[in-house]
Amino acid sequence: MSIHSVDPVGPDAIYRALVALGAAPVLDPEVWPDGPQDDDRVRLLGCLLAKTELELAAVESAGEDGLTVVGDAFLG
Repeated sequence: MSIHSVDPVGPDAIYRALVALGAAPVLDPEVWPDGPQDDDRVRLLGCLLAKTELELAAVESAGEDGLTVVGDAFLG
């Protein structure tokens, strides 16, 4: 099964999500003078996934069910 979006989330939005989680990589202005680019999208998504997995592992180690916590967050 594959999920394909006609309008995928851009690298700026992914980077902002990482900033909000306190996990944003440092972007050297000499290397990325215009901020994150489309070529960085996959790497940033990997960082976001890793941070999410670490957060879930921390929740589960605290004795809560990670999927319940994610479901509660998703439902608001």
